Amino acid sequence: MVLKQKHSILFVDDEKSIIKALKRLFRKEGHNIITASNGREGLELLKQAESPVSLIISDQKMPQMTGAQFLEKAKEIFPDAIRFLLTGYSDMDAIVDAVNKGEIHRYLTKPWNNDDLVLQVQQALEHVELVLENRRLLELTNKQNRELTELNGNLEKKVKDRTRQIIDKNSELKDLNSKLEKSFLDTLRLLSSLIGTLNPILGRYMRQTADLAKKVAMVYGLKKEELDQIEIAGMIHDIGLLGLPEKFLLKNENDFNEQEFKLFTEHPIIGSICLESVDRLNEVSRIILCHHEHIDGSGFPKGLKGAEIPLGSRIIGAVSDYCRMVNTWPKDMKFINDIAQKYFGSAVREFIAKEPEKLIEEVAQKIIFIGVHHKYDIEVVTKLLQELGESGRINNTKNQKGKYALLVDLDELKEGMALATDLRIQDGRLLLVKGTKLNKLSIESIQRLGKRQAIDKRIYIYS
Repeated sequence: MVLKQKHSILFVDDEKSIIKALKRLFRKEGHNIITASNGREGLELLKQAESPVSLIISDQKMPQMTGAQFLEKAKEIFPDAIRFLLTGYSDMDAIVDAVNKGEIHRYLTKPWNNDDLVLQVQQALEHVELVLENRRLLELTNKQNRELTELNGNLEKKVKDRTRQIIDKNSELKDLNSKLEKSFLDTLRLLSSLIGTLNPILGRYMRQTADLAKKVAMVYGLKKEELDQIEIAGMIHDIGLLGLPEKFLLKNENDFNEQEFKLFTEHPIIGSICLESVDRLNEVSRIILCHHEHIDGSGFPKGLKGAEIPLGSRIIGAVSDYCRMVNTWPKDMKFINDIAQKYFGSAVREFIAKEPEKLIEEVAQKIIFIGVHHKYDIEVVTKLLQELGESGRINNTKNQKGKYALLVDLDELKEGMALATDLRIQDGRLLLVKGTKLNKLSIESIQRLGKRQAIDKRIYIYS
């Protein structure tokens, strides 16, 4: 072990030759050497020392005060110092007295072996450093425990304050329900507003999710009861995040550390459990439980895939991700460009400079789009982008205006269809550029390459 600091060593001996020998031996080690010719002088030096003395080596047989007596008194001044006793004769009584009263750590006989003495001093100083490090860590632990206790006290106060706020709002909610005789759906809308007062960001994007999810669901021709269930699920789908730090709303899911991701994956379960006791919300509870399931089975908490995921959950999953991005991302162009670069690489050059809000919407829509067949249902994404209108289109150039990208099997290609993305061979070489209209010859060539597995079996085209 290499020593981490410079140490002070005190040598006490009435023989000058011994002192000189010890100084010569340890000066080259780089330590601060202090010497005294007797015990009283040694005690005075210890009392005047500006920094702690790590090691004291004293001769036993000295005038006025023996080494054992000196070490006993030295222990009172520097109790943490390692104490060695040098003895030139076999006086067991003196050694026992030094061990009992001076609490020496080791005794050495004269003459000594230089290598052995250097080694024992090295080990003693290592022990001193370990003791000091353990003490430092203990003090640090105690300090952190005190801080943790203080934080827990503050947390308890915050919980009480928040509980009091919830109680007050619930009281107001009951009064409003009694006076206005609102329906069950209106009550849940008020609950959504209550969440918004406790966490404005969470409340805002959940309300937006509810409105947009209902519009997307209406395209499916669902019954009013099913539409209401999806709207209700949208209003409270992330209620399981209530009470967690704000970073869970502002941080990208892919950037969570292991502990944060574990907490995040629990919120659909928490939200679902909150609703289980209400009979009318059983289906809403199921939608909330599954809104983070992915179409390819890679989601949570159950790993459902495809049609196993309720339609309401598939809708809420895509719509919520979009609403969360546009509501939580900072309106900072550098941040937006960094996000765009992360997801699209060189494709960022396709973005036209515009207001941050518009650019965020465009980037968010493209992120949702590239999640098709991995995370999202393509039919849901298509209907979502259609509902978002002009800004939701994949390409707004003049010759493709008003058209949307769909994933089509190669065998279903027809003349007149246009590529929605660049078509590349598996090794990355460009075959056809985005926007190219397909004719009979190009379709046949594409289908031959598909059979050879040189390109994907399905490609994006404009409808």
